[in-house]
Amino acid sequence: MADPALQRDLFLLAGYLLSSARGLYDEPAGYGPFRLLDAARRLVALMAEHGLGDPYLVALQGELERACTGAASDAELRELADRLVLEYAEELDRRLTGG
Repeated sequence: MADPALQRDLFLLAGYLLSSARGLYDEPAGYGPFRLLDAARRLVALMAEHGLGDPYLVALQGELERACTGAASDAELRELADRLVLEYAEELDRRLTGG
């Protein structure tokens, strides 16, 4: 049976993604990367709230919280995204291959 709270939270996240997609047509280009980082932040927070987090995701959430609630420049967000993508790929490889 589906968890009603998780279903509600994911439904709200889907709404955020849809409204963000629509907003990007009228917003400055720099909003897109920020909105995607914020969506990742929201997803990782939902995972933690529903008992699906782990130490890696807690650290990721902290970095995303600082980026999304601070006053990072576009260049700083780009650097953060570059680093997080590489770290995530390494974590994904570790989880999938035991490497």
